[in-house]
Amino acid sequence: MDSRQDYQHFTPKSNSKLPDFSAQNYRDNFVEEAEEEKLDLSWILGVLRRRFLVMAAATIALSALAGTAIVIASKNMTIEYQGTFSLLVEPATAEGLLSKQLDNTVAADLAKINIEGISLVDYETQIRILRSPKMMQPVLDELRATDPEMTYSKLMSRLTINRISYSKDGKEQGTKILEVHYKDSDQDKIHRVLDKVSKAYLEYSLEQRLTGINQGIKFIDMEMPKLRERVEVLQLQVQKLRQQSNLFEPQLEGESLSEQVQSIRGQQVEVRVQLKGMRNLYQNYEKLLKENNPQGLLMTQGQGYAGLLGQIQRVDSDLSLKLAQYREDSLPILALRKSREQLILTATQQAKEVVMGNLETQIKQMEARDRAMSASQQDLNQKIRNFSVTTRQYDNLQRELQVVTKSFSDFLAKREALRIDAAQQQIPWVLITPPEIPLDKFGRPITATVKQTKKQLALAVILSGLLGLAVGLLVEVLNTVFHSPESLRMATKLPILGVIPFTKKVKGRAPARPRKLTPARSNSKVEVVEPAEAKPTAPMLGGRSILSDLDYQFLEAFRSLYTNIHLLSADRAIRSLLVSSASAGDGKSTVALHLAATAAAVGQRVLLVDADLRCPQLHAKLGLPNVRGLGDAISTDMSLNDAIQRAPNQDNLFVLTAGQIPPDPIKLLSSKKMHYLMEQFQAFFDLVIYDTPPLAGLADTHLIAAHTDATIMVVQIGKTDRAQVRKVLEELKISGASVLGIVANGYKNSGHSDRPRPVVLKTLYDEKLSALGTKNPN
Repeated sequence: MDSRQDYQHFTPKSNSKLPDFSAQNYRDNFVEEAEEEKLDLSWILGVLRRRFLVMAAATIALSALAGTAIVIASKNMTIEYQGTFSLLVEPATAEGLLSKQLDNTVAADLAKINIEGISLVDYETQIRILRSPKMMQPVLDELRATDPEMTYSKLMSRLTINRISYSKDGKEQGTKILEVHYKDSDQDKIHRVLDKVSKAYLEYSLEQRLTGINQGIKFIDMEMPKLRERVEVLQLQVQKLRQQSNLFEPQLEGESLSEQVQSIRGQQVEVRVQLKGMRNLYQNYEKLLKENNPQGLLMTQGQGYAGLLGQIQRVDSDLSLKLAQYREDSLPILALRKSREQLILTATQQAKEVVMGNLETQIKQMEARDRAMSASQQDLNQKIRNFSVTTRQYDNLQRELQVVTKSFSDFLAKREALRIDAAQQQIPWVLITPPEIPLDKFGRPITATVKQTKKQLALAVILSGLLGLAVGLLVEVLNTVFHSPESLRMATKLPILGVIPFTKKVKGRAPARPRKLTPARSNSKVEVVEPAEAKPTAPMLGGRSILSDLDYQFLEAFRSLYTNIHLLSADRAIRSLLVSSASAGDGKSTVALHLAATAAAVGQRVLLVDADLRCPQLHAKLGLPNVRGLGDAISTDMSLNDAIQRAPNQDNLFVLTAGQIPPDPIKLLSSKKMHYLMEQFQAFFDLVIYDTPPLAGLADTHLIAAHTDATIMVVQIGKTDRAQVRKVLEELKISGASVLGIVANGYKNSGHSDRPRPVVLKTLYDEKLSALGTKNPN
């Protein structure tokens, strides 16, 4: 069976609908996955595992030093005691304090009010005064008689003054009690100091009380003449205002003015109602006159015009009878009409002169009366306004006079009360707790010094552990190598194609026998003839293949690597593959060799090219001669059959060694002949793998990478520098090389949760094969 047919189940059909397994798609997904894995703790666990000894050593050393210092300090600690006394600096109730400052009447009124939490003392200021040098100097003078070394700073360092507080409704409330503490190793000295300090504070309170009383008396004496003068001035102003405004009883006068205004308003309303009726009647009379109906107007005036109205009615009756007998222009009719007109004229004149004249006179009288009432009302309103201003002035003067008079009386009473208080010697502050040292239940003084050696030691161990962790993290940061495939993946943002475990069973191989080579896409035959002078450079291994006698995990790692390469290149076939590393010793030649052997084992015709023309390694690993190779094929017209050799006991693996080391490798690798040979390699073989020099500082790899389908970067776990890897990846990007992914080499997996990334890729590959209905050959 053709070897190419064995490879068909690894290549997806063009018409199959499968998910995108390309390297670009993986990189896009990788960025999203990396964002989701920011909170992964695997890196921290890995650091703890790698730097455990460093952290443990640092923790033990720091704990020992801190513990020694704590124990020594505990042994040298001096036992001290603390004495206390308490002072009530304000009366227990606010009423008690106010009753001393005000007269009995005011105190009695305030005593009816429940006053809580009122404080007339600024305690922070008071404490500072009690600790001031001026206040403590008399105490120091007395203490120096028995303790000459006592100073103000020593006394203040051991003397504390606090205001006792309590919690109410979740808030801190201050009491009216000050608590004074003094700490020292000598109990007698504590009693002596507190006794003198308590006496000094009580004397200070009495002095402050007398000082306040004297200042109050002095203030009252200064204010009394001013108040007396003010009372006299206000009394004169009230007297003058009464005389000018005739004010004897402002309230009664105001009520009288209001009653007059209300009375006039009532009368004016009645007048205006009558006036309105007369005007309406006058208008009705005028309407009757305009209608030439004076008899209707005269009928409203009673019997005074009955004769005239009777004549008009008789004429109207006669006229009605004559009209029935005579024509309109007859003499009787004309005579009656003329008589009637004269009667109507007489009635109209009577109505105008008598009736309308009398009514108009009455209307004018009512209007005059209304105007007089309005004027009276205006006068009263003006008087009320003036009276309001005067009353307001009067009330203000009276109110101010009452206040000033009351203040004057209070000042007189207060002055007498202060004079009585000044004659008394009562101490305002109360010593509610005398100076004492607290005792335990056995009657022994309780020490103020608390030894917390165990707690301090535990805290020292905890802090030492944290510092040990910090030391381990610092060592980890300073060690700029990759410790796990996961850290490599996160740093490079590239997929991990394979994780090669560390093994010591990679052995040398024997040279192979000559074999004919058939091109992949041609029926012509190319023979590979082993040179007669070729000699093995490593011991032969009989009939065993390259992959024999290796660890199972090592072999599985390369199978996974081979599978992942095809998985990430599903969108295009990879015919040429470059394997390189950032620096020498990363295991790139070993990876290239065993990757080629794995590909050949699954049926692909593979050519392994040693393109490291500076320090070739493949011929030594395979036990092949390196007399003729890539350099000779480029620089001479030698046939490929004379240069390509078959790997030992591997049917599908062929090797092109580096050959003799040329003086200028760059010239050969950049030549047209090299490009032509690379095309020939891809024509004869299914897969061509190039082993190139390290990338750091050399241009060899970049020249070949630009003409290959993909590049694989080999990184040695625990050896390769991070910065160097980032640098060579940037250089590969500039040269146009397509970096397929990273191979983590030499990984010593200790069974922890730090699992390699390729496991996910293999799962995707299995899903892909399942969609095609094909079983995984591995």
